[in-house]
Amino acid sequence: MTLNAQLKRAGLFDARVPRYTSYPTAPQFGADVDGATVQSWIKAIPEGGKISLYVHIPFCRRLCWFCACRTQGTSTLAPVAAYVETLKAELTVLRGNLPSGVKIEHLHWGGGTPTLLGPAMITDLAAAIFDVVPLDEDAQFSVEIDPNEIDEARLDALSAAGMNRASLGIQDFDPQIQDTIGRPQSYAITRAAVDGLRARD
Repeated sequence: MTLNAQLKRAGLFDARVPRYTSYPTAPQFGADVDGATVQSWIKAIPEGGKISLYVHIPFCRRLCWFCACRTQGTSTLAPVAAYVETLKAELTVLRGNLPSGVKIEHLHWGGGTPTLLGPAMITDLAAAIFDVVPLDEDAQFSVEIDPNEIDEARLDALSAAGMNRASLGIQDFDPQIQDTIGRPQSYAITRAAVDGLRARD
């Protein structure tokens, strides 16, 4: 039985949400797709409809050697802060094209490392998103969390923003394997992140 079949059987698989984190997916884009095309896709969403929104944070403190996601390393928060401002500008464009009454039923922050954002940036970005398109009352808001890049203040900010699901990138706890894949992440750090999440459930 495939993983998707197992998830579907357990009631945890939602076929409405694309597996690919870019949507529309890469095959839908080409030289003939311009801003007007994308605007027409957005305007075609029904009034009062529900959407899924993926927010990509393409920065990491260090790069895992197995990762194929679009990201880059950074030692400072300056490029991250500038990127958040760019996202807010994109949200302004979205506001001008999105039909009225649309709400988010699935919101996912991925990366990269979304938890590189400091608490103020988390609060600012979430407020900017919800000012344009609010969360539906039964929405799922998930965030990819690197246990090496999380603390009480950021957990508080994510919880206050409405995060109700988290993805912890656990590859293996064997130190030799962690060294091989470039992903040092102790059991203790991971356990602390899990405990912090559960304390805010």
